[in-house]
Amino acid sequence: MTELEAFCVELAAAAAAVTVPLFRTDCGEENKAERGFDPVTEADKGAEAAIRRLIGARYPDHGVIGEEYGEDRPDAEHVWVLDPVDGTRAFISGLPLWTTLIGLKVAGKPTIGAIAQPYIGELFLGGPSGA
Repeated sequence: MTELEAFCVELAAAAAAVTVPLFRTDCGEENKAERGFDPVTEADKGAEAAIRRLIGARYPDHGVIGEEYGEDRPDAEHVWVLDPVDGTRAFISGLPLWTTLIGLKVAGKPTIGAIAQPYIGELFLGGPSGA
């Protein structure tokens, strides 16, 4: 496992530390859409913030594109792409069908991807070392 693949696993664990305790609780659901329904919760915001803190501390030159807080240095050589709670509707309904998605682009090319299902303890990782 490469250093960045291991870091991706660390990021998924940081997100899980935020999301799992909030699952099946009143987690401050809000509608972020002007039209329709696009929910966001404290779990979405907290998990993305936790991931961004780790990236900034370890790799301050890396960029981030996240669903909740937008873009920071999207033209950097290394750019992390985040969806802290993919399936927020399932999350707020108490269904364990949500995931945390983390990807890394290097020079614009997808290089590492992780799909974490923290409530059931599964993580799928693909990168230079394989899947």
